[in-house]
Formats: sequence, C-alpha cells, structure tokens
Amino acid sequence: MVVYTLAVHPDYSGKGVGRQLVDFIVDYGRENGMKAVRLDVYEKNEPAIRLYQKCGFQYINTVDLGYGKYGLDRFALFQKLL
Repeated sequence: MVVYTLAVHPDYSGKGVGRQLVDFIVDYGRENGMKAVRLDVYEKNEPAIRLYQKCGFQYINTVDLGYGKYGLDRFALFQKLL
C-alpha cells in the first residue's frame, strides 16, 4: 500500500494526530492483507521522519520526485513491512 500524501493541519501539530493517522494506515493495511506500507516525506521534514521511524518504518532511499520548482527537491522513502 502506498500513501501519497499524509498531512496534518498546523493547528493540530504536536497533538498526536499524525500518529493516529499512521496507526490507522498500518492497521488498515494489515486488515486488508497488504504486505507493506510505503510513503515518502520531504527530506527536511524532521518531525514526520521521526514519527515514521518511531512507528517502525525503515528508510529506503532519497530521491527527486520532480517538485523542485516548489522548493521540494528531495524526498526520503520509507517502508514498513506488515
């Protein structure tokens, strides 16, 4: 299963909403027979990267997804086997 965009409104930052979303995604994947959850994150989004690592996601690689004109040059790819 691939998560293309995971975002939390800034008003809810630091309140556990991101963790709840990640937990829901992982549970949903398991319940529906997925073998892994994959996602990407802007390489400078340290809070999100820390969250994914705490949730058991493993770093795979860093790549250019073509969003440089928006100031988003490189993205870290993460995966969690289910």
